[in-house]
Amino acid sequence: MIVTVTLNPAIDEEYVVPEFRPGGWFRVSRVQRSPGGKGINVSLILKQLGVETAAMGFLAGFSGEYVRDVLRKAQITTNFLHVRGETRTNVYIVDEVGKVETGLAELGPYISEDEIARFLSNYERILKRTELVVLGGSLPPGVPQDFYCELIRLAKQREIPTLIDAAGAPLLAALDEGPTYAKVDQRFMANYEGVALNSLDNLIEAVQRVHSHGVEWVIASYRTYGNVFCTHEGVFLAEFDRKGIVSMFGSGEALIAGLILGGRERMETKDRIVFGMAAALENALHVEKGIRDREAVERLIPRIRFERLL
Repeated sequence: MIVTVTLNPAIDEEYVVPEFRPGGWFRVSRVQRSPGGKGINVSLILKQLGVETAAMGFLAGFSGEYVRDVLRKAQITTNFLHVRGETRTNVYIVDEVGKVETGLAELGPYISEDEIARFLSNYERILKRTELVVLGGSLPPGVPQDFYCELIRLAKQREIPTLIDAAGAPLLAALDEGPTYAKVDQRFMANYEGVALNSLDNLIEAVQRVHSHGVEWVIASYRTYGNVFCTHEGVFLAEFDRKGIVSMFGSGEALIAGLILGGRERMETKDRIVFGMAAALENALHVEKGIRDREAVERLIPRIRFERLL
């Protein structure tokens, strides 16, 4: 079973607004509400691909009950710890004319030391029946910045691979513990390296250094519609064009879900990357997060440009 950990879930509200600009008053042409957080998004998309998952983390208040209810209706196993406060709301505004996306993210409820300890107890129990752990997103107030390190270490003790998709200090700390997979963005890599990654060659060197520290797969965003993949088989670039794209919101998690499915089905590295990128593209073609079905993903495979860099 795939376990996704979302320590700071959210309700995602996505608004499509023609010609959005600050200071104005607009009528929304479309709106979409859904449970959010990187791990939760991965669980939802894996379910759409026919893969069973369990989602865990912290939930609070009325919003937390909404998240739990939607996941259960989607037949996703939930193992969340209910805490005081209110699960946050994130707002995304998509300008369908200017093709610009704006996001507002709340902090989330405060998590106490006792709640952290209870979560760790649940986590260690669920590891007994886990094949892969996906760690995603920000940390709520009260959770130590190196907390992902502890979760990776506990999984490694049981020889369970881990995948992390995060940013900032939590990701920096996690990389030191050596996750199996790490998804990062180009801006983070520039900060991590301390240099401007304004060329593909510089980005390749950066992901290779992360890979050399024990991360088997390093996935780094490149421009808007591409990713660089550094694996034990080489370094690859995969991209798609912007034709028909409505919103990239959730496409990173669709990529991860596609890569996970490819790994479970023992696809060759190229096929695994291309399938993951096709899932990311399928997600981007509509306002709703996620994919329509596997067949919709497979139809987009011809639109993925793939090349070996090294």
